[in-house]
Amino acid sequence: MHGLDAIILGHGLAGATLAWHLRWRGWKVLVVDRDEPVTSSKVAAGIVAPISGRRVARSWRVDEFLPVAREFYRRTAGETGAEHFQPVPYVRLLRTADEQRRWQEKKEDPAFQKLLTTPQPQPLVDETQFHSPGAGMEMQGAWLDVRAWLAASQNHLRQHDAWLTASVPPEAITADNDGVTVHAPQLITARHLIFCQGWEAAANPFFPWLRWKSAKGEILTVHSHALRERRIINSGGWLLPLGRDGLFRAGSTYAWDDFTTATTVAARAEIEFRLHRLLRVPFTITAQDAAIRPIINESKALIGLHPVHRHLAFFNGLGSKGVLHAPFFAAQLAALLVDGTPVEYEVDVCGNR
Repeated sequence: MHGLDAIILGHGLAGATLAWHLRWRGWKVLVVDRDEPVTSSKVAAGIVAPISGRRVARSWRVDEFLPVAREFYRRTAGETGAEHFQPVPYVRLLRTADEQRRWQEKKEDPAFQKLLTTPQPQPLVDETQFHSPGAGMEMQGAWLDVRAWLAASQNHLRQHDAWLTASVPPEAITADNDGVTVHAPQLITARHLIFCQGWEAAANPFFPWLRWKSAKGEILTVHSHALRERRIINSGGWLLPLGRDGLFRAGSTYAWDDFTTATTVAARAEIEFRLHRLLRVPFTITAQDAAIRPIINESKALIGLHPVHRHLAFFNGLGSKGVLHAPFFAAQLAALLVDGTPVEYEVDVCGNR
């Protein structure tokens, strides 16, 4: 296959969003992916929380990222014919004294007020169904059904002869002054190759200077006939309604020393404990999933061109914020590739050596 503008290795949130942006810019793209059933993006919850963390802080640059994400997923829905991104109110229950103190200091700030729903529900949750500390807020959250969106994006690529199921080891890649050649196993040439490989890119020999701190995460699927809730609820862990009668996802855990996708008894027990602390109603666990989040250095995405091999590029490190961050940084990387527009230094893969 010849005459390509770009080969994208990997079809998680990074690779998929970049493929959309480059195709919209008129580039001829081929996405190459192993199409494995378990990946970080396919397991991801897909939740967008404008206010998050133990410090009860505004999500990084949320005012910039969220409008871009909304427009991006709206546009992809127009082309695939299916809407996978939707606004969902997000309730954050503040259980610790420190969280409650921090929120008291911030809740009248207009920068926080604009992220809340109006009016705030009183009480925040149905106290016949939830154990509630009484403190917290309801914000304007969102949810992307990541697995379904990736499947729709893959189908769209297939329809345009822009998809190849294959594995590409590093030794199958040759970069020179004219472009890139890949043996996958057929010969493929392109002007650029972009690595969007998730946590496995820690072993990528072309970018050995990156400092990785990837983390395994596990999620439960639970069922409850008694639970009547259509919002996302967070109380030291999150509970996500799936839009089907009685089904929810709950999570998640972090493990820094296990890079397998095997589920564990310890993670199940940890999430189950949180659910019992949160819920007054019975539930049953129906499934458990695990995957490795790709996290680099300061937990921010890195994008850009290789400092020597300028036909090679990189997009990775989305961690747990991929749904919110990927559309913005994919557009920025596309502008670099197509127009030569420099990327921000803070996320430039060359600036993190």
